[in-house]
Amino acid sequence: MIRVIKDALIEWSETTDGREQLQHAYVAAALSLVLVAGMLGLINYDLGQKILFVAILAAAMFFINAVAWALLQSFVLLKISASKMSKKVAPSKRAKADKAKK
Repeated sequence: MIRVIKDALIEWSETTDGREQLQHAYVAAALSLVLVAGMLGLINYDLGQKILFVAILAAAMFFINAVAWALLQSFVLLKISASKMSKKVAPSKRAKADKAKK
């Protein structure tokens, strides 16, 4: 059982990047805290409410992080990758032009 969990975590680590892992951590923390807050809320209402507030903060951080990464991806990262691709394409066009001149 432990080996299966370890293998699953290793595969998850290899197949996802750091941003996705952070998003998964926010969701896992929020869900875990909601469950803990529900159970502790039956015993100590105030403590359950405080833990629920932390869970809501984790869920809010998930959404804020998702929006920030989407904006970064659309405005910055796509333009950077497009300029890198154009730089890679430009030398090949230059080489073809030189061959045509010969």
